[in-house]
Amino acid sequence: MFSIKESIKYGWAKFKENKEISLLTTLLLLAVGAVGSDKEMHLSNFVFNLAVIVFLLIIRIGYNKIYLKIHDGEQTKFSDIFQEYKTFWRYIGVSILVPLTVLGGLILLIIPGLIWLVRFSFAPIIVIDTAMGPIKSMKESYAITKGNFWKLTLFWIVLALLNLAGLILVGVGLLVSVPVSTLAYIYIYRNLTQSKAAVATVV
Repeated sequence: MFSIKESIKYGWAKFKENKEISLLTTLLLLAVGAVGSDKEMHLSNFVFNLAVIVFLLIIRIGYNKIYLKIHDGEQTKFSDIFQEYKTFWRYIGVSILVPLTVLGGLILLIIPGLIWLVRFSFAPIIVIDTAMGPIKSMKESYAITKGNFWKLTLFWIVLALLNLAGLILVGVGLLVSVPVSTLAYIYIYRNLTQSKAAVATVV
């Protein structure tokens, strides 16, 4: 059974141990994200904005891979953030399928959408970690989160509040809150995959 408090403490401890790479990778992620969210640029230069979005997705994949390596005690370096493009299309697939599934649940009955939002929340990291296909990663996420819906819901609320606090601090706080949140997320992901069999079956 995972602990929300321990996951945040773990994220903070690992952040301090890997402060340089955490700050550099998060700064890049936020900077590219800020460029990609520029609506004026989207209207005036579609091709450039599309390229920025593709670049941002590649960085997000590499960013999470770096933090998986940090958790697992593996050596990593800043340039690793650009090296995980091989899972790009799988990541695109899960990034489309999960929101569509959640949206469908919200439109139909609301409650299924909220449940699926939590139960499928580990699908993206599963794709990055294992190179599973989008549908299989969603099934795996659903399987490992069984019996933990309310606790995971509380976990996501805590992370939202943590990053909100980081945003309020002139946005600079995100340089700390984002990597701490990512490490806490990976801590719980590893905990769930160790405590539950990876059956990849929707129950």
